[in-house]
Amino acid sequence: MRSTLTSQLLRVGRAAGKGARESRLRAVALAVAAGLLASALCSIFAASAVYDGRVDRSAARSPQTLDAHPTAQPVALWGYTYDTVEDLQYSVIFIAPLVNEAPLPPGLAKWPGPGEVMLSPALAEAGEREGISTRLGKVVGSIGPEGLESPGERVAYVHPADSHLNDPRLFKIVGYGNPAGSGIGEHTLVTPLWILQMALTALLVVPALVLVAIAARLGATGRDRRTALLEALGGGARARALINLGEASLPAALGTAVGLLPWLLAMAVDYRLPLTGFVMPSAQLRSVWAELIAAALIALVVVLAAVVLLHRTRRQRKKKGAGQSVLPRPNSQKLPTLKVVLCAAFLLLATRGPDLLAARSPFWFIILYMTGVIGTLATLPAVISLATAALGNVLADFGRRKGHASALVSGRWMSEQPGVTARLVAGLVIGIGLMGQVQVHSSRISEPMIAAEATVNRIGASVLTLKSPAEPGRVDAFTNAIPQGIHTLALTAPDSDGNTVLKAPCATLDQLRLACLGTDVITRAHPDERLAELANWGSPSGRIAVSAAPVADVSGSQEQLLVLLSESRADLPVNAVKAAAYEHLSLSPGVGSLGYSWYVGAKERAETVNWAVLLGIIGLLTLGIAAALNNAAEFLRFSRATAPLTVLTGRQKIFHMVAAWTIGLPLLLATGIGLFANYFLSAPMTVPLIGASISAPGVVAMGTIGMLLALVSWGAGASQAVRQAGRWTPEAD
Repeated sequence: MRSTLTSQLLRVGRAAGKGARESRLRAVALAVAAGLLASALCSIFAASAVYDGRVDRSAARSPQTLDAHPTAQPVALWGYTYDTVEDLQYSVIFIAPLVNEAPLPPGLAKWPGPGEVMLSPALAEAGEREGISTRLGKVVGSIGPEGLESPGERVAYVHPADSHLNDPRLFKIVGYGNPAGSGIGEHTLVTPLWILQMALTALLVVPALVLVAIAARLGATGRDRRTALLEALGGGARARALINLGEASLPAALGTAVGLLPWLLAMAVDYRLPLTGFVMPSAQLRSVWAELIAAALIALVVVLAAVVLLHRTRRQRKKKGAGQSVLPRPNSQKLPTLKVVLCAAFLLLATRGPDLLAARSPFWFIILYMTGVIGTLATLPAVISLATAALGNVLADFGRRKGHASALVSGRWMSEQPGVTARLVAGLVIGIGLMGQVQVHSSRISEPMIAAEATVNRIGASVLTLKSPAEPGRVDAFTNAIPQGIHTLALTAPDSDGNTVLKAPCATLDQLRLACLGTDVITRAHPDERLAELANWGSPSGRIAVSAAPVADVSGSQEQLLVLLSESRADLPVNAVKAAAYEHLSLSPGVGSLGYSWYVGAKERAETVNWAVLLGIIGLLTLGIAAALNNAAEFLRFSRATAPLTVLTGRQKIFHMVAAWTIGLPLLLATGIGLFANYFLSAPMTVPLIGASISAPGVVAMGTIGMLLALVSWGAGASQAVRQAGRWTPEAD
């Protein structure tokens, strides 16, 4: 009997959904919400799978050193360094077999010979324009997918020439498969997993949950009347829940399936994500297919739970001196005072909590900050609805005293419907918060990075520095191998006072208009911009003495850098210089322009920002969908509710006034309060230690978008009300 009643109630819910006024709109909203939430939750599981795959493949190819296994037979020499392509780092692994049957590293089908190289497909593609095929040696093959941490990893295996087999970077290994991993590979260059998951939660999951809440309450007026009828007929919470589930289960299930579909496709083929260039590893996703399906089911459960839990019940009121009444209470909503208090608490946590509670822990600093930001954005719509309700009371009182119908109707509407207002502004205010967070985090860059970018913009690659080996013969071989038109100098390491010495033959110094007598001093104010930048980056004191001496002459154990200057002041042929350096100097020559390590750091930072931009765009689109669906439903509700005013007033102007107060004003308030909150939420990230900044053009853009949305929504609501008024007839509701 109970199962029969359950199925009947579910069928009643499906029928009620089809017959409701906003049934199609709510079904679309529930499907979209379920799909986006399913996809967002799948992204968190997929991120864990990708990072776990990196760790596993890194461990599989990491060497077991002879020092850790002194009794085992050494089978190969192994070493590593980093280089750059497109100003981004890639890994260079040096290998050389010591025995005939030496095991191959994962991903290699054969041993490359001396001076030969194997490149990953991504590195070969990215470095084609920079001449990567001739930089490290002769390319003789590709690295297979089992030897890469991800399909898009940039890595090279190099068999050094015999002349480099005594390089200090090489050490003996006994095999591969080191669980501790190594300090090289893609996993050392990417954002930590917990930070990515925080970003996925804030930029994907939270907007999806906002959409779920809006979809669950869409068209609530009709369901509230249905609830009152069920209560009058004696229906309890279980009956209401079953009817709500029957109404929402089909669109939610369809949306969940659609949200899972992109991940099912990603299991079949590798594809490149836009903006980031990251190649999604299909093989790794296939290994967690059960987790992805579980994430989709979790999303479905969350949506259905929201439909049931966010359904407002009308409590029965007791009449004085009588039994319980089945009359529903007036159509008003409780003011969200608790959420306002929570909003203030979250705002305080975001702005002061990190400094007070986690000043020395970057991990907990970010955790506390992001918790405060998410909490503030989630509860901020309640603050706006409370402010709107307060204005509504003032406006209604003004309209009653002055006899203004539009002010009276608008004021009553605003004061009695805070939940409607909260849903109306939620998408906009959270969108402003997310846009502000993306902008602030993308602006984080240190002063040396800024200085390095300025140096590259001023002098480009007209100056290069390299590590100078101790053997003069290698330096001579290198200078003979590089193209013509390049000055070669040597810069000594700073002394105890931070001063350095620039050495070169007199002929070179003369061409650079430097004295050979040892009396010249190069400072940051030198007229030759290249030498001024060299003093800035090459000497802590900003002063470089000049000495006429052979470049290859290394006295004692003094370390020095080789400095290359273009005779024509044009950019130097970086790839040719790197090729000569790898061949003649060392396995890690460290070729780069002035400040290049900081410049590469800025580029790596920009790559991370691309992820934030991509996720931010998806989050903003989600919130845009939420705002569009909610506003569409609100326009329908507003137009039906105000249509009878035509009969009472005989004027259509009242619709424009009521729409301005009940739709336009809350959105304008949301824009202003959202920008105000964004300013305070961004403050902890603008301290010098973190180095972020607030973009004035970004603030103007967000304010402009908010005002345009308010104007468009006001016009749409008013015009819809006018059209409904022309078709209005009395109904028995």
